[in-house]
Amino acid sequence: MKRAIASVLLALPVVTVLSTAEAADSANDCVRLRESPDTSGVALDVDNNCDRRLSCAVSWTVECQNDQGKVTKSAKESASFVLQASASGHALASTKACTSNNWKVDDVSWECAAVK
Repeated sequence: MKRAIASVLLALPVVTVLSTAEAADSANDCVRLRESPDTSGVALDVDNNCDRRLSCAVSWTVECQNDQGKVTKSAKESASFVLQASASGHALASTKACTSNNWKVDDVSWECAAVK
């Protein structure tokens, strides 16, 4: 799953919702990624609505732009965590490295799998 959030769009959170299932065949059937504005960038929260532990990874790209919209700096970042059943994990796509308010968090993706 991929999402993009630009600094001008942060007034409205972007939410990707997948169906909840207690005995889902795939972790994709019971995981939800929530993206919301944060004072330091974009908060990325992964909700495990499964009845089992999951190992999850979230990745994203932060792009800093000048006043003309040209990308001046780009960084690919990621976070990994194990989530207990019905728990949430948190990552921050920080835009602190950008020297202006022109930035974009792009290519947000996640993957979760059952912990065996």
